[in-house]
Formats: sequence, structure tokens, C-alpha cells
Amino acid sequence: MKRFGLLLLIGLSLAACQEDLEKASFNAYFYYPTSNKEEYLGEVRGLSGCQRIANAKAASLNMTRSTGWSYICCKKTSKSSCESKHR
Repeated sequence: MKRFGLLLLIGLSLAACQEDLEKASFNAYFYYPTSNKEEYLGEVRGLSGCQRIANAKAASLNMTRSTGWSYICCKKTSKSSCESKHR
């Protein structure tokens, strides 16, 4: 029974963390496949918002995931413009 309780606690912690990431502000960056050039896409709310803006940028350039583009979502805090990186 202790193991189930631990798994439940871990699951609840992960859910709370994911919820926090949806409330956080992020700086979104897009990386071009051939040059690895970085383009700042703007500030967005939530990790899913960051993913959407990166996917929209790729779609506007007619790029598929197989072309090798990537993105980074930098979590903003009062102390840092990129406290942690996410995808």
C-alpha cells in the first residue's frame, strides 16, 4: 500500500508541475534547421502556448518536423528571462 501512496504522490506532483507550466510566462525561440539560426518569437503564456507558436512558425515556412527545425521555451521569472528550458 505504501508503494501505491508514493506513486499517487508522484503523480499529483507531476500534475501540479504541469499546471504551473501552463500558468508560467515563456520566451519562445525558433531554430532553423540548416543554420541553427535563432529567432525570438515572443513572450507567451503556458508551455502549450510556446509549442503552438513554434509550430505555427514552422507551418508558415512550410517546414515539417522532418526538416530538423526546433524550438526552446525559456521560463520567465522575476529573476531570469530563462530560468529553465522546456520543449
